[in-house]
Amino acid sequence: MFGETVKSKLKKFDVYRKLPQDLTEPTVSGALVSIIACSFMLILFLSELNTYLAISTNTEMFVDINRGGEKLIINIDIIFPRYPCGMASLDAQDIMGSHVMNVEGSMKKIRIDTNGNILSEEDLLNESTNNGQLIGIVKQQIQDKEGCRLQGNIKVNKVPGNFHISSHAFHDRVHSIVGNDIGKLDFSHEIIHLSFGENHDIQAIQTAFHEGVLSPLDSVKKIRPDNVKEPISYEYYIKVVPTTYKNLQDKEYYVHQFTANSNEYRAEGAPAVFFRYDLSPVTVKFAQVQESFFHFIVQVCAIVGGVFTVAGLFEGFLHSSIAKVLKKREEGKLG
Repeated sequence: MFGETVKSKLKKFDVYRKLPQDLTEPTVSGALVSIIACSFMLILFLSELNTYLAISTNTEMFVDINRGGEKLIINIDIIFPRYPCGMASLDAQDIMGSHVMNVEGSMKKIRIDTNGNILSEEDLLNESTNNGQLIGIVKQQIQDKEGCRLQGNIKVNKVPGNFHISSHAFHDRVHSIVGNDIGKLDFSHEIIHLSFGENHDIQAIQTAFHEGVLSPLDSVKKIRPDNVKEPISYEYYIKVVPTTYKNLQDKEYYVHQFTANSNEYRAEGAPAVFFRYDLSPVTVKFAQVQESFFHFIVQVCAIVGGVFTVAGLFEGFLHSSIAKVLKKREEGKLG
């Protein structure tokens, strides 16, 4: 008895009151409108579902606060098919006046033959070749037309500067090796990879993000024509932009985008390949965002409720219009 009283009072709050089935009547126009409305709702639902599942990226810019360490990591992988490893050195200079031969980092010097096969490799930054043997070794490498691949990374100060691959570390022995034919030093090269930042972070970013220009020089080739016997130097002018990437798990990566232009010219002395870089004071931040589940539910409810209401109004107008036309036809007023 008590339960029936509660149930009776509870029914007064029902805003979805039902009509008896014998008081409702299906119509052809109602069926057509219902089919069209349901199809439209399905299309809008799938569109909203696609928006909900999609990951978008927000972009913002702000002044760099020197995150990601005090050193700038430069990843290098360059092939010199016509330059011997025995004379290759990697030096770095910056605007502060620092000039370091065999800089800080981890760099391999890989000897390759004319077919690109690996002959041997050693640590470029910790070489221990006997000076008395060097001239003979390099002459033999030039005679065998060996090439060299530099692969690894270096760490430099976060200020404008340059790093260059040359024979500068062996300047007092260059003429002993090539005599007056300085054109034997051919710095034709292919950049396999060049980037700024932790290499594993860059690989993770390239997998998860589509924004940013992290390695625009990859696959760039500079080959001295066979009919040119003069020494040619190459220069790359690089504008480095600190960049932060933030994924959906709030993990942040601190790397650098860059743009580059290049130039080549006849060298007065021993040729070299220069990479001159300048750092932007502005940081770019890319952050992944995704629509919340509650927003998705609200949108779906809006779609269903809106289409259902509009379809109901349209069907009511259509049914009323058809009923009036049929009534006039029965009364013979349609002519």
